[in-house]
Amino acid sequence: MNTTFETSHNHYGPGIQRFCDPWNRNIEAASESISLDAYTDADLAKDLNAMTFAERQAMEEDIHGAGNVIEETPEFVTEKIEKMREALDHMNMKRRQAWERAVFLRPALNGDRNLHLTFLRARRYRPDDAATLMAAYYQTKRDLFGDDLLIHRITWNDVRTYWLF
Repeated sequence: MNTTFETSHNHYGPGIQRFCDPWNRNIEAASESISLDAYTDADLAKDLNAMTFAERQAMEEDIHGAGNVIEETPEFVTEKIEKMREALDHMNMKRRQAWERAVFLRPALNGDRNLHLTFLRARRYRPDDAATLMAAYYQTKRDLFGDDLLIHRITWNDVRTYWLF
């Protein structure tokens, strides 16, 4: 597997924001990519030195979970959840197949605000990214445990049942 990462600017600064495609498990770059095998400590130092102080501080705050806080007003959350649902509806059927199956098995999932908020918060309220993450989550769950546990919380007993015996 060729894992690459970006070295160009984006909305977080150079080399900070990375997008991992959950279907091919590669980290994709917006423009230029280099192999992780070829990336040295000197390259890292060069990239960090190329950043402004504000960019380095934003990266550090983001790593430690102290980045800029998004205010979750009811209107804002409702708007983002609706956009996430639209993104799911417009997503390729193959990618959202496991999500559709989960909704078929438990229709209440489609209206579960807390579930949607979990994925929206994980992707800093970017609805398209949150929809992609949710679809990938249910697809991975289905791939690992089948439809039996698709709508249930996975426990260690489930892991032992499916993987150790």
